[in-house]
Formats: sequence, C-alpha cells, structure tokens
Amino acid sequence: MQDKILWLKTDWSPVFMPDGKGFGDAVLTWLQVRLPAGYSHETRRLPLPRLLRMMEDRRSIICTSNLLRTPAREAQFLISRDVMRMPALGLVVRSADVEAFRPLRDTRGMVGFHELLHQPDLDGAINENRAYGAALDGLLRDPTITAPLIRLSKTSTMVSMLTAKRVDWILLYPFEAIWLAREEQAIPALFTLGIAEIPAFNRGGVTCNRAPGADRLVAAIDGLIEAHPDEPWLKPMYDWLDPETRQRLSGQR
Repeated sequence: MQDKILWLKTDWSPVFMPDGKGFGDAVLTWLQVRLPAGYSHETRRLPLPRLLRMMEDRRSIICTSNLLRTPAREAQFLISRDVMRMPALGLVVRSADVEAFRPLRDTRGMVGFHELLHQPDLDGAINENRAYGAALDGLLRDPTITAPLIRLSKTSTMVSMLTAKRVDWILLYPFEAIWLAREEQAIPALFTLGIAEIPAFNRGGVTCNRAPGADRLVAAIDGLIEAHPDEPWLKPMYDWLDPETRQRLSGQR
C-alpha cells in the first residue's frame, strides 16, 4: 500500500506557475520522481492562508516547499534540509543606471535601504499590498522619508514604470522582475542590488505536517538532497536571474 503525499503550492510566478513550469514546480517534480516507489503524489494549488491552515491537519501527509525556515515553523512542522536557496528582495534598477547607486553601496556592494529612502533624487516604487518583512516595513513607515516613493497596487505596474524611466528603483524579488519584464517584452536590461538591512538569500526546505509517516518522508528527502551536492534542482531558477545575482547565488553553496 502506498503512502499518499498531498503537495500544496501557491501561484507565484515564476516560482510556481499555473502551467506547472515554474522553477519551484521543477523542484517538486525532481523530488517526486526520485522518492521511493512507496509514495503516491497529489498536488493542489491554494492561496497561502488556506495552505497554512491545511498544514495543521495531521491525519495524512501534507507537504509544501512554499515556506521559509523559521524557529516557529521548525517547532510546528517537520522540515527537510534546504532545498530552496533563492535571492532575497532587492532593489531592481535599470542596468544602465547602476552607477547612480554606487555612493549608497557598502563594501559588499549592498545598498543601505535607510539611506536610499533619504535620497530625494532617486524615485522608488513599492507594492502597497505586500509585506516586505519587519526590517524593511519598519523603514518604510519612517515619517522622515525624503525620497519620492510611489505606492502601487500591482507589481506589474512597478516594472512598467521602471522600464519607462518613471522611477529609478523598485523593491522586488529578482526573478519576479525578470519574469515581468519578459512578459511585457521590456527592452531595458534590469539589475538587482542587494539590500544591506536583510540577508542576501532566503533558504527553505520541504515543510511537512507531523502526520504519521511524515518523518520517514523527510528523512528520504534529506537523503536525496545530501546525495546531490551540485543541487541540480535549482538549475531552472538560474534562468530567471540577472547575471550578477546568478553569480552571487552560485557562490552561496
């Protein structure tokens, strides 16, 4: 008798895409075809709030690779070794204008976001419906900000304004920017600058509920990850990164 695994994922292009061709989809496919034959697989696409609610059910095995590793999640769920290593939020700018940000970069090449928000000559745009994490959200609430900052409801509009030179930077994941630029056939090349106040990369494993048998599944996933130190499942992600971000990411193994 096979143990059934319910895999949950949310639509977040180009990580998880409706056509199943996102680089996060590729990670799950890579794992599924290599897991022992004693498992059967079902995949569902859900909004993140519902995904989190379903993960609390312990009657049968439910897993996702949508979630970052946090102490709270490690206490609540079973999490495999890191299978996802993605660049964190960055300042996406036009490649031709990177030099304008040089005075704001530290010795690592990272831009101080607090300092950027006090540059009246550099216009920025953010998504007003997105949470950017405690560090950046706190800086964005600063009442002393002097940089022109446009708050938009759609991420695609942010990219359009950047490529049209109506803003100088946007706050976005590098792979999202590349995907949206390709969708809109934007001409200007894009470049992602790291942000000094946050980690350069996000890591996460396969997160499973604590249903009977989930511990054996996570152990099997750990074995697969350990047996492939070259991380072949990440190769599709590199197609969605600018050269600078790709180089930085490959050096983080």
